[in-house]
Amino acid sequence: MRVRSSGGENMAYKAGQSWSYCAPEGFQSSRLVIGAIATFDSRSPIICCTVTNAPQRQADGSVEAVTIPFLPLSEEAFTASIVACDEGMDGAVASGFVDGFEEWRVDPRGLSCFTVAFDGYLDRLIAHQMAAIVGADVGSDAA
Repeated sequence: MRVRSSGGENMAYKAGQSWSYCAPEGFQSSRLVIGAIATFDSRSPIICCTVTNAPQRQADGSVEAVTIPFLPLSEEAFTASIVACDEGMDGAVASGFVDGFEEWRVDPRGLSCFTVAFDGYLDRLIAHQMAAIVGADVGSDAA
């Protein structure tokens, strides 16, 4: 798939790209870094990425920056999530990306992925995905 870069020209998704997304306040440095793109004959690609500096709510209610080593998103969900490519900057995937990718690749349930946009919080992504599966709506203040 081709997308527009911040400079307006068309560009293709590729491994190593670092993308900003609609991250929550205080986490604007968080990035989606493409580690691999799984392509298929009969379905849309899956963009496999690492998320750097993602917010995660802690047990005491505080929020800390964490790395999500492996996150598979449908191409449509990835496109709906991103804002701009950090052109000229190659991103590095987390050390757990390769293990996560391999575990995902051989999962007997198939190559599942998230089909809803990512907003920074993994727990909200899961809630939105579950709601999409059952056809319900999840409010944006579920954090």
